[in-house]
Amino acid sequence: MKTKYFFLTVFIFFMISQIITSQSKVDDLPVFDFSKNYPQKKLRLQDMADIEYVPLETTDDILLGGSSVLSAVTDKYILVHEVRLGDIFVFDRKTGKLYSHFNHKGQGGMEYSWIKNGTILDEQKEEIYVCSQFIQVYSLKGEYQRTLKINGFENDMKIFNFDDESLFIYDDVVIEPGRENRTKKDPYRLVSKIDGSLISVLGLYFPKRYSNKISQQLEGNMWRPLQIYYPQNMHFGSDVMIMDISSDTLYQLSPEKGLTSLIVRTPSVHASEPRKIWIPLLRTDNFMMFSTFILDFNSSGGKTPTFMYNFKTGEMNKVSILDTEYDTRVWSQGRWEPGGSPAIAKNMSAEFIPASSVIDAYNGKRLVGNGMKIAKHLVEDDNPVVRIIKFK
Repeated sequence: MKTKYFFLTVFIFFMISQIITSQSKVDDLPVFDFSKNYPQKKLRLQDMADIEYVPLETTDDILLGGSSVLSAVTDKYILVHEVRLGDIFVFDRKTGKLYSHFNHKGQGGMEYSWIKNGTILDEQKEEIYVCSQFIQVYSLKGEYQRTLKINGFENDMKIFNFDDESLFIYDDVVIEPGRENRTKKDPYRLVSKIDGSLISVLGLYFPKRYSNKISQQLEGNMWRPLQIYYPQNMHFGSDVMIMDISSDTLYQLSPEKGLTSLIVRTPSVHASEPRKIWIPLLRTDNFMMFSTFILDFNSSGGKTPTFMYNFKTGEMNKVSILDTEYDTRVWSQGRWEPGGSPAIAKNMSAEFIPASSVIDAYNGKRLVGNGMKIAKHLVEDDNPVVRIIKFK
């Protein structure tokens, strides 16, 4: 159903003592037009960035499963978790050697049932936040510290590390039949890392909210969620990029600068059904990459275009990025896109590369950075290698 809602976004944090204000006026912002045919630009990843490889230690006791997630890469550590099994691995950032491994999956008060909403590494405090039904906090060695009573099972919650004192939380739309009215109109908030108490609510108010999932009715008053997976928020160092499905503005939230508007879209997300959605992929000091698609639950899907906005030149382009280490096909047949959004320093991205793929690229003499040195010691059954991409 088409709607005619236009909303007023209040650029403040409110409650307690913290106030964060927007630094941009919408009228001054660059505009992305969904209906415009932007010029195509072909780029090479290895021209845009320097590459570093970190091989992760592999033994009979240190094997990463298919559901393992690269969660964070810091100056000292690499954090990996296994969603269902509950294993948590901390590797040394420079050597890839195991620093610690623990699993506290269970039903006790100091345990987690499974890692529903990811893990967070606070390097400064040397703590790991495991986001399940509640947020369990452990030392890097796995010793229990405390529990933050924030119910992560109530809705599809996303949790980010924000600053020394707080976590940043996004509450998704509630789709459970009969409970839809529990959907929050202001879904972003900061909570204390000490006890989970509310610090402030981000003043992004959405009178009409949309979701990337719907409830599918089954027999006997049963239902199940039908979901199209994609990110709405992503890391940019300690900042968070907010590309909310219910908003026409891309925001950047910074501990130092507060809430800043970066790019607006046209036509409005409210203007059509099915909705035209944009998805954040990567932010650097020089550019922003995002993708677009039609949020149609009856569609079988397909390729989604990737766009890049250059903050220095003001150019907006449709882009293809060739990865010369692993994508040896012609331009029209493949491209590189950021895979997932691990927490990492600004102007960097990180991803898992299967050991077999690294070995194949080694045999083809395509690896750059320290890749050739690392790959000659790998075997195909080794744990995946972490590739760190440092954009220039």
